[in-house]
Amino acid sequence: MSRTTARSAAMQMIFENVSGGQGGEDTLKMVYDELRENGIPGETKIGKKEPDEEDRAFITETFNGVLSHLEELDEIIGKTAKGWPVDRMSLVDLTILRLAVWEILYNPDVPANVSVSEALELTERYSDPEDKPFVNGILGAVVREHQT
Repeated sequence: MSRTTARSAAMQMIFENVSGGQGGEDTLKMVYDELRENGIPGETKIGKKEPDEEDRAFITETFNGVLSHLEELDEIIGKTAKGWPVDRMSLVDLTILRLAVWEILYNPDVPANVSVSEALELTERYSDPEDKPFVNGILGAVVREHQT
């Protein structure tokens, strides 16, 4: 399976968790059932045995990583989005930003440009496509500030 599908599942689980849900195994099953039914543009069919162990490890690491760094991620996002407080951002956009910023800072296996590109795809798929420049601008600034 693709990382795009696993990232989409992680984003939805994080969203559910910060919205008051658990974001656990039931959510993962529900997300994959929905992804199987509706698919992801440009992705191959998602098999019944997915997510596999590698996907689960990626999803779990991403989910736990984002949740354990929420305050830090929000501080970085808020500081970068000058004049736009985190609490006024769409929760979908904020979840996508949190995931991407976490990847940029804490997941060296994912190149920053891939994190940004995937975040923009998630924004187009789950949020208002007109929010892409906003998400791109914040992530571009984070990359410039935190990459050596």
